[in-house]
Amino acid sequence: METCHGICRIAVTLGENHSRTLLEQVDHWQSFLALVNMIMFCTGIPGHYPVNETTSSLTLTFWYTLQDEIMSFESDKQSVYLQVYRPVYFQLVDVLLHKAQFPSDQEYASWSSDEKEQFRIYRVDISDTLMYVYEMLGSELLSNLYDKLGRLLTNADQPTSWQHTEALLYGFQSIAETIDVNYSDVIPGLIGLIPRININNVQLADTVMFTIGALAEWLADHPVMLSSVLPLVLQALGNPDLSVSSVSTLKKICRECKYDLPPFATNIVAVSQEVLIKQIHKTSQCMWLMQALGFLLSALPVEDILRNLHSLITPYIQQLEKLADETPNPSNKLAIIHILGLLSNLFTTLDISKQDDESADGSAPPVKTVPPTPGPNPVVVVLQQVFALIQTVLSKWLNDSQVVEAVCAIFEKSVKTLLHDFAPMVSQLSEMLGQMYSTIPQGIGGGASRSLMDQFAEVLFCLNKHCFSLLAVWLKEALQPPGFPSTRVTAEQKDNFSQQILRERVNKRRVKDIVKEFTLLCRGLHGTEYAAEY
Repeated sequence: METCHGICRIAVTLGENHSRTLLEQVDHWQSFLALVNMIMFCTGIPGHYPVNETTSSLTLTFWYTLQDEIMSFESDKQSVYLQVYRPVYFQLVDVLLHKAQFPSDQEYASWSSDEKEQFRIYRVDISDTLMYVYEMLGSELLSNLYDKLGRLLTNADQPTSWQHTEALLYGFQSIAETIDVNYSDVIPGLIGLIPRININNVQLADTVMFTIGALAEWLADHPVMLSSVLPLVLQALGNPDLSVSSVSTLKKICRECKYDLPPFATNIVAVSQEVLIKQIHKTSQCMWLMQALGFLLSALPVEDILRNLHSLITPYIQQLEKLADETPNPSNKLAIIHILGLLSNLFTTLDISKQDDESADGSAPPVKTVPPTPGPNPVVVVLQQVFALIQTVLSKWLNDSQVVEAVCAIFEKSVKTLLHDFAPMVSQLSEMLGQMYSTIPQGIGGGASRSLMDQFAEVLFCLNKHCFSLLAVWLKEALQPPGFPSTRVTAEQKDNFSQQILRERVNKRRVKDIVKEFTLLCRGLHGTEYAAEY
């Protein structure tokens, strides 16, 4: 094994460092092709990486280098080299997909967690290589993969291993994740094949989910195919072993296809509520799921949004009410942060403004300046209903920076999503911010105080960016009373603070610095040795 490893390293080093020189030796092209075939053997060396061999990973960068050199030649020369090396690269795809195959279930179960992680990274490297190779082979590569998968799934006479099916799907997924496949004529066939796959293994199910997710943009252009794959995704949602793949795929579909999902909305919401109540998923996946539901609800009529919101969040509001009455402790702190996180992630994506994600020329959109939505915005309706409850929670947990951060995140994300529609909430939120600012504990040198000021600045920055005129009015009114927020600051200093804040609509870091300076003035710490603590 060590001898083979050494020979491979020499061959790869020679190929990587002298590819162009060797390619230009046209009289000796067969000798270089022999070297390429030797490296191909090293890429496909028998055994599973990293348990049976560690040689194949050494070769992957060579294929990048060789492709770069071939594609850098002038078109006449390039076409000659492509005649020779395109078949080589098609062979490379077959070799890489073979190496990407999982071992038998029994063998894989015997691997250590470190070996499994190395294999996962190795597959990512293979995925990256396949994506790069697509630049040379183009749509013919997708056709090649589709033909293989079709034969595999439709040949009843020959039993197939799930590993072979999974590897071919992984090839599709690798390309579709980063390459625009919207114009490929094989994707409809692939979508048609997916329901025929006998999904009896977690790794295979994961790859099916990720492949569907990678095709979300294509599904948005071909919504008639949604009914073929959406049931698979919703079924997987109830399996904790498929948590990451199923939730991320549903989120992609809800983001890309939301205007075609209303017929499926009732079912999606029902399944999502069920898995949330059963606590099947970890915290991060729960947050993704709420983001998915936000995208989904955005495309519904307002009355349907409000109805779904009521059924979706009422259990959490009731739980939060109960937690707000309890004495603060580590256990209920985590539950409070979780519920606040669910709400803020839902509000992050629940946007009924229906503004296009891109301008007509395909460029990134400017900062949204859409007029207010007629009628009550569903997010504002919910925020107004729970505002008093959130204030209660905040009053009990003002000393805890994590809870304050979770509260601020709700409003910060809501402002970013709602823009002008947030207007009815500005006075209430501003009043709460003023109370929060004036009642923050005067412990000197506390990291919590510094963190609280950062959260305060985050919300101020969002209001300034999206509700400038309303914030200007509130700042003037809030800072007018003598002695607020501190007897240590003069009217001139308060006015200076307001002007500085209102000028900064781009630089968030500067807003944090302004708030910090004003806080130090309010506490009589500006210019003292304690200022560094902040």
